[in-house]
Amino acid sequence: MNLRTQVAANGLDQETAAAIFVEEMRAYRNELVHLEAAWKASPVYSKLSNSDDDLAVFQCLWQGIANDGLGVPRDWSFVERHFPWFPEPMKVRIRGLLRDHPGLSDTVREAAIARLNAQGLEANAFNTSVAADLVVQARAAAAEAVRKGNQLIDTTTLAQMALERAKPTFAPIAAPAPLPSTVIIPAQQPVQISEPQPIARAPRKVSQGKLTEEEARFAAMTPTEFVAVFVGERYGGLEHRVGTKRPTKMVGDSTIRDLHWAALLLEKTIPAGLPFSKVTYQHYVELDGWFDRLPVTIGKSPSDKDPATTLQMIADKAIDRIVAGEMEADQIGLTTNTTNKHWHNIKRMQKQLCALVPGLTEIDASKFITPDDRDSREARDKLSNEQAKAIFSLPPWTGCHSVNERLDEGSQLYHDGLFFVLLLVWYTGARREEICKLKIDDIFCDAPLPYIYFRPTSTGGLKTTNSKRKLPVHRELLRLGFLEYVRAMQDAGETLLFPELYPSGGTKRAVGDVFYKIWWIYIRPFVPDLKRGQAMHAARHSVSDALKQAGIDLESRNDLLGHSQQKLGDGAATYSEPVALARMMDMLQEIPVVTDHLPDCVGTNLLPDSMRIARPARAVKPR
Repeated sequence: MNLRTQVAANGLDQETAAAIFVEEMRAYRNELVHLEAAWKASPVYSKLSNSDDDLAVFQCLWQGIANDGLGVPRDWSFVERHFPWFPEPMKVRIRGLLRDHPGLSDTVREAAIARLNAQGLEANAFNTSVAADLVVQARAAAAEAVRKGNQLIDTTTLAQMALERAKPTFAPIAAPAPLPSTVIIPAQQPVQISEPQPIARAPRKVSQGKLTEEEARFAAMTPTEFVAVFVGERYGGLEHRVGTKRPTKMVGDSTIRDLHWAALLLEKTIPAGLPFSKVTYQHYVELDGWFDRLPVTIGKSPSDKDPATTLQMIADKAIDRIVAGEMEADQIGLTTNTTNKHWHNIKRMQKQLCALVPGLTEIDASKFITPDDRDSREARDKLSNEQAKAIFSLPPWTGCHSVNERLDEGSQLYHDGLFFVLLLVWYTGARREEICKLKIDDIFCDAPLPYIYFRPTSTGGLKTTNSKRKLPVHRELLRLGFLEYVRAMQDAGETLLFPELYPSGGTKRAVGDVFYKIWWIYIRPFVPDLKRGQAMHAARHSVSDALKQAGIDLESRNDLLGHSQQKLGDGAATYSEPVALARMMDMLQEIPVVTDHLPDCVGTNLLPDSMRIARPARAVKPR
């Protein structure tokens, strides 16, 4: 049976579709009217919320579902697309609402089937999907009507709205029948339904004659010029609060670097000197296309960040390396995680630009952000127990040849960054940089339950505000002599936990990067079946997965790992206390022990004084 015949036999005619729309809109309007009255009658609710905002949430929710369809995931990307003008705290609450109602699609289909049955029809695959679409459109229209005070709609307008939404692609052509008298609503002021705005594709226009001198200056900035303004506006201006009881919002150096890098990538895509305010949707498309042709190593070489180096030059160089056997072909194309980060940063900067330049049309960057299935990504990237055991069976942990030949087998054992950093990564789940920058004072050896305090210090900040946390010292770390090492370093007059990992003065290289360069790149060839994307950070995914498999709730896992609680809603992000240290210790015991083959610590053997110093700077090659 072809589609035309199927629709004729099993679909909805225009009159029935219109009746479904009207009945659903009237019913939902009445629900919202009563709900709004209940809100206003509650002194507690009226102080906490705003009925206009809440009704706007319902309107945008149903309109978003009508635009996307029931099958599209209602995740963070959905919120960003359909609630762009809401403040971030409201977006978090909306995401929480959607997460708490995973069966929303089923309830819409049930409502659609009920409407079909009320019309004397039996639901089938053809008419149920159409009826469901009418239901969500009717709810969006009803929410807008109540929000704007147009609670009663004249019959003519209602009929036009219904019939406009009920036009089928294939249906018998017939004159619309009069609506049943049961759906007539007394007339008042007609409601106007706003249509969704299309994505801006033309060059954005700014009325320069209406701009102040300061606004015109912002409008003339290139992306790399404006990123400095964005960082200053977003994170600067409160330096005087550092060290006080009202510290400024913490942001890591890596976040600042990511913002500058995203701005530079965009600038390498557009014509030289083009202002950020003149960037178009087509420029975004071109940048997104480049992301599939650039190597994953982009940005590692200083020449990549040279303004004179084009994206084409970087791509050509990567191809040459593949031909020469220096790079694998699968290293072409940036990962979803990386490109999402770039698009989020560009979107944040553009939003700030639009706030500073009146009349500037914002380009929707949300469509370039790919939904990220974090659970599957972490499962893919985690380090297996077998791989971890293979690492800790190497000479640095079982016995090396000498202090200068740590990867050769022997009988010597030294306690330093090489010995403890990877152990700490595995038994705390902390980030590489968080561990490498620790100071002696960050380890509280004499507390009833010894713990590590991850916090901003003179050695560096943290990735996010939630990264500030206390973690008890895992029993396996106690067995392997971590506290004895801390006390020995303190007795030796040291202030840094791993001084040999620090770069010399004059370089901005992160401490964690030093460890990666001097040790990890030589250890990784000994790790069996190590895949692309698996590095030291993969151990952090292993910890997260172990805690999840043990049934530990997400909020507690976030506390331990230093993840943001924002996506769990205001209750988790604002009001919850971090998990107590004793509870943290119980959680840490869920991490698989992969070092039980190593003997108990019987003494601490520090590096010689001459080696507990900052790494020497690399000689600069002539250009």
